[in-house]
Amino acid sequence: MAIYVLYLQIKMNKRVLLAGAVAAILAAGCDEGLTFSTDGRHTLAFSQDTVCMDTMLTTVASASWSFMVYNRNDVALKADALLSGGASSPFRMNIDGEGGTTVAGLEIPAGDSLFCLVSAVIPQNADIQPFVVSDSIRFILESGVVQQVQLRACGQNAVMLHGRRIESDETFSAQLPYVVYDSLYVAPGATLTLQPGTRLLFHSGAWLDVAGCVRAQGTQDSMVTMRGDRLDRMFTDLPYDLLDGQWGGVRLRGESFDNSFIHCDIHGGNWGVAADSSALDGLKFEMLSSVVSNVTGNGIEATGCSITVANSQITNAGLYCASITGGSCSFNFCTVASFSPWRTGSAAVMLSDRVGERKWDMKQAVFSNCIITGRHDRELVDSRSDTAAVCSVDHSLVLTTDSLNPAFHDVVFENHDMERCGADNFRYGTLRGYEPVFLLDSISPARGIADTAAAALWPSDLAGVIRPAAASAGCYEYVETIKKLF
Repeated sequence: MAIYVLYLQIKMNKRVLLAGAVAAILAAGCDEGLTFSTDGRHTLAFSQDTVCMDTMLTTVASASWSFMVYNRNDVALKADALLSGGASSPFRMNIDGEGGTTVAGLEIPAGDSLFCLVSAVIPQNADIQPFVVSDSIRFILESGVVQQVQLRACGQNAVMLHGRRIESDETFSAQLPYVVYDSLYVAPGATLTLQPGTRLLFHSGAWLDVAGCVRAQGTQDSMVTMRGDRLDRMFTDLPYDLLDGQWGGVRLRGESFDNSFIHCDIHGGNWGVAADSSALDGLKFEMLSSVVSNVTGNGIEATGCSITVANSQITNAGLYCASITGGSCSFNFCTVASFSPWRTGSAAVMLSDRVGERKWDMKQAVFSNCIITGRHDRELVDSRSDTAAVCSVDHSLVLTTDSLNPAFHDVVFENHDMERCGADNFRYGTLRGYEPVFLLDSISPARGIADTAAAALWPSDLAGVIRPAAASAGCYEYVETIKKLF
């Protein structure tokens, strides 16, 4: 009868057709007319039997995770869904738009499905190490059959810092990560010491603002980490930790001197380390055996100050990996490579002596035993108006079309006319599932070109591999078997 009525409506009027179709759809979605099976053989199917969430910070609401519930039977099913842990559960669910700890009267027509979201807020406890919490969602069918989807999440306690100001000497430890909201300020005269393994997780827009001094003192096996606070994923294979622009960066103000970054991993920010102008008779910062990578702007930005960088990886910046304006800089055994997966990027290294109309005299710029490469024709750009200061590049691999530059000596050149160059220097190219990998490939011409005397001063590379007598340029030696770096 319903089909016949609908047929007559089609014949009579198109507007009546539309109204009839809407009515038919609404009728199909109503309880009226559906018969629900009470046969225990008719059960639900799930897209996954366990929902495993990424590690999340305690007291902070997680992102939502999803799964599907399917009725693959030829009859309708009705069920109640409830969290086994009830109101005390750290998890919350939302099924087809209805949320809570219990969702009653779920109707699933034959061949239909439900969309389910799960989130969590894990309460703080006394654990130092990450810990697991679990629960389940129970689906109770009218037949009495009970089916479950398990829920698991890993919690991490943390020290929450809101607008924190370091006014006197203070030390942060590796016991718990520090989550920084509204930035972390180190006042003039104060020193913030970061012990091995210290983790600073910055909320979006927060940054480390140093007018005093920061001394990050990691070790080969326990690096100091500065990164964003998102521990979840954008996609299954893409953690937020591999994106740039997740937090601000490190800013060293004009009055700040004697900063050190030893065995540090700084990544995912709007910039890496930016150093404001200071007197050149004091060291602004030293960076040793560290990584600055995956940033939106400049990796290292130094204006009118003195810096030293050695045995370090400065890579994948949205602007310059190293932008040096005036002052004095020394880079030794560094891999400076521009292959950002998110930005077009600029040259790996930019040397200049002006910011707008203001001129900053450059005392010297020295790059020894380095790899300077990327996607561009010239990965070291010297835009100084006054070239009287010492600029030297030696025992290095440089991608450039400017091979006649007198600053270069004992340099191996590459360019994009070659069959293999740039990313081909590195194991697996430059990305392994978005993660930057800059271990040397066996074919890289950077192998064995470093200065022998300089290699004796840096006997181990960034990964802890002993440098041979014929050492390679860059921060890594070639090894046949790789290990996790940081």
